[in-house]
Amino acid sequence: MPVPSLSGTLRPLLWRLLTGAALGLVLFGGESWLLLGSGLVGVDIPVDGPYAALAAAVRPVVPALLLRVAAVYAVAGALLALAALVLARAWGPGRREPVEGGGRGARAWSLGRRVLTELGEGLVLLGLLVWGHAISRPALFDDLPAVRPLLAWLVEHGQPWHPRAAAAAWLLLHGVLFVTRSGIPRRRLAVGAAVAGVGALAFTGAGRLAAREASHPLVVVIGIDAFRPDRLKSQGGTGEVAPHVERFLVDATLFTRAYTSIAQTEPAWRSLLTARWPHTTGVRYALTADSRMRLQPTFAQSFAQAGWRTVFATDCSRFHFEGPASGFATRLQPPRGAVNFLLEKLRYRALGVFADHALGAAWVPEFIDNRALAGIHDPMGYAERLASRLVDESGQGPTLFAFHATAAHFPGDPVYPFYRRFVPATEPLERRLRMHFAPVTPGVKGGWSREGAEALYDELLAQADAQVGEVLDALKRSGRYDDALIVLMSDHGESFHADRPDLAGATSVHGARLSDEEYRVLLAVKPPKGQGRGPSEVDALVRLVDVGPTLLDLSGLPALPESDGATLAPLLRGGTRAPLPLYAETGFTHVLPEVFDAGHWPGAPRSFDAYRIRPDGVVEMGDEAHAAILAEKDRGAFDGRRWWRERPRADGSVQHTCEGDCEGPDAQALEAWLDAVQGLTPEGGWRKVAGHVDDPRNTKPPGALRPPQQLLRLRAGQPDGPANPQPRGG
Repeated sequence: MPVPSLSGTLRPLLWRLLTGAALGLVLFGGESWLLLGSGLVGVDIPVDGPYAALAAAVRPVVPALLLRVAAVYAVAGALLALAALVLARAWGPGRREPVEGGGRGARAWSLGRRVLTELGEGLVLLGLLVWGHAISRPALFDDLPAVRPLLAWLVEHGQPWHPRAAAAAWLLLHGVLFVTRSGIPRRRLAVGAAVAGVGALAFTGAGRLAAREASHPLVVVIGIDAFRPDRLKSQGGTGEVAPHVERFLVDATLFTRAYTSIAQTEPAWRSLLTARWPHTTGVRYALTADSRMRLQPTFAQSFAQAGWRTVFATDCSRFHFEGPASGFATRLQPPRGAVNFLLEKLRYRALGVFADHALGAAWVPEFIDNRALAGIHDPMGYAERLASRLVDESGQGPTLFAFHATAAHFPGDPVYPFYRRFVPATEPLERRLRMHFAPVTPGVKGGWSREGAEALYDELLAQADAQVGEVLDALKRSGRYDDALIVLMSDHGESFHADRPDLAGATSVHGARLSDEEYRVLLAVKPPKGQGRGPSEVDALVRLVDVGPTLLDLSGLPALPESDGATLAPLLRGGTRAPLPLYAETGFTHVLPEVFDAGHWPGAPRSFDAYRIRPDGVVEMGDEAHAAILAEKDRGAFDGRRWWRERPRADGSVQHTCEGDCEGPDAQALEAWLDAVQGLTPEGGWRKVAGHVDDPRNTKPPGALRPPQQLLRLRAGQPDGPANPQPRGG
């Protein structure tokens, strides 16, 4: 019996791999053609007007990016071809075809049958993968009209175990056929399977044992974007939205009246890191230019200077990117700027099927670890990888690890099983699977309701909660949970316009109004074991700027040299501290301020022209828009009993209002405190107004009416004079 040569064995295998890779590239080419046909900005399409800079910024990086994507398709096609080759062997005589004595026709028939069998096997495997992903992350396919009826059925009735069971049955059938034809003793097969199982269990146990050996100090800061504390059971919620957060609160102290100074992610995190108010940091809206940032020490820098490992991670960076000024030595986040906005358009669906694992995340992290790519990003797989990274980092030395979970932010696509939690099954598919933009325009109602929008928001919070649960469970499995200092917080709340029936169904917003819905946040602290367990709840007014001083205090590190925040350690130990007010200001949203406040100064443009794109692709706010944003901001102070607010008016005046207990010296003291925080004095010529502007008894002294440009300069500490279109330092 002749022994086949090595080349004779490898040649068919190599041919299959090359064929599979070629078919994968054909699929990549087909998806690329569809993307180009949809009018994708910046990819070999002439672009004029304001998008020219965007196109110019992304073109240099697109070729290398697409080559890496193409490589994923090629490798996936080759692996599918290899798997199909192995499975196809169960159906026929195998390598010794064609049969002896057969002519050319017999050989052609044998070859054709083999090719069709392998092709069928590959299509079945691909179909099983697509089936599973359509259930787990249906947003991957929800904008394909041809599959919407089938997708709707899967969303309603499909279960992840369905494709897994089908795959198991398919493989079992092939295993039976293979064993029957191979003649290998069944006892040998059983022994081999048992040895493999014991080896896998031993490997897993060894990994967990090694993780428990670490005992370095660990500080974990977890932020859940847009989490409103009224979703907690103790704060009036059902308790069904965030079960992992609820379990964490059993071990932590919850601050029931915690507030952010600005309800937008990038400026809120900058204030959190520096313990300074937004007008001090210079970061007062998303996409702030680097040149306008006023560098301040951060608590992350303090940890790094003390020899700690410092890591920041987030799955979305379009409107929140942490650079070196954050103080984190390691920053795990999607790319910054124009390329990230381009990626949202590069919906390579097969990439979400083939690369949603650790290897794919390492090769194309811009896609797999980027929440902006609906359906392609796997939030739970991301959380598992992040939890593993946290455990690994904490085992190498003292570690500060911060994670910002952004599931509840636009475009918000809930994955299985969260899209079945709260939105009724009777709602159309597009409302169940992804946030859609609806203008915040009075009287213009869409087909969505406020209740429906909040239900989708709750599903996304539940998804973020599951990610947080993965991180906390990893700490528990590794033995690091008890001795870790853990802070769980949100950067801002969310408004669904409950007080405005005429805005029913409009897109939610945060940072538009100084209100509890948008500015009250989640804040809970679990000290390390042995440092004492404080009260389960504290209702004193606290601010996000207090988080950094608290972490440094509890970790035994020096305080920041300048700080608007103060440590919460006395409250955590059951004591008290002197009441400290909150400074707050509105951000810059897609909503014109006069929508919520008739007569408000209209402020900045809400178009692409408000931004500029640097040669390196970074998108940042332009100078004119910057000046207008500062002029349109509402400012306020809150002391736990009253809100004092200032609103710029279209006629150039400033409206002063007080909400709450506004009688007596405390209200006047809060007004004076707001003046002092902003560096304003009565000599500024506009600040002191008797009573409230909307009070008919009020009289406006000379100078109370100023055009917005003059108000801007006064608030920036500049002398009153001719308008300056580029105020310094923001």
